Amino acid sequence: MSNGSPLKPIVSELDSQVREKVHEKLREAILRGRLKPGERLIERKLAGQLGVSRTPVREALRILELEGLVSHLPRIGAVVAQVNDMEVYEVYRIRVVLEGLAARMAAERIEPGQLARLAELLTSMEELAAKDDLEGLEKAHREFNDTIYRAAGSPRLYGMISSLVDYIATYARVGYSHPGRVAEAMQEHRQLVEAIKLRDGDLAERAAREHINNSRYAYFKKTAGTLELEGIGQTRKDIEQEQTTTSGEEF
Repeated sequence: MSNGSPLKPIVSELDSQVREKVHEKLREAILRGRLKPGERLIERKLAGQLGVSRTPVREALRILELEGLVSHLPRIGAVVAQVNDMEVYEVYRIRVVLEGLAARMAAERIEPGQLARLAELLTSMEELAAKDDLEGLEKAHREFNDTIYRAAGSPRLYGMISSLVDYIATYARVGYSHPGRVAEAMQEHRQLVEAIKLRDGDLAERAAREHINNSRYAYFKKTAGTLELEGIGQTRKDIEQEQTTTSGEEF
């Protein structure tokens, strides 16, 4: 394995376990940004880094392509998928509705143990944010969100949200580098937890929607300096109006 490789070798196991491990490691490397958007994914090279044959790598790349994390380009082969601004925008709009619903359902169904863990994670995130430990914050944030999704008690909804979050994970980090966004997000998380503690579905849904909308605004503000992007052209006022008019949508 070459120095600086984004992947670590896999200890020899059963074939089925090796396939799962390869998929897991490649997926994590993409989501954590160690494999960059547009980067070529050469089977031989990846197999050498992971210490496995090319077969499980090929199978993992096929699965990742189905998940939207890998693209196959003519005459080039597999590459880490690149997401354009319009796709990011669309995913955020869908997440507003789905995560609002998840927060509402979590407020109605969350179990005491899950609520206690949510409070612990909130405290941990605030401490990590204060120390500017962005890597630790990201890890805690993922578990925080995952706890809410699972507390909603809907496997189908959990799967839908998870796939969307994974799809733009690399891009979502951009918004948190916008000045003041981390502190703003911590306050939004606290409001969401308080709403869930109160078992107030309406309040929890509004808090979740506001958080995702603000994250969307921060992303485009950071990447473009303005939201006047081709085909998008939204301002924070537009987003707030949209949030008001779409709150409470049902499926």
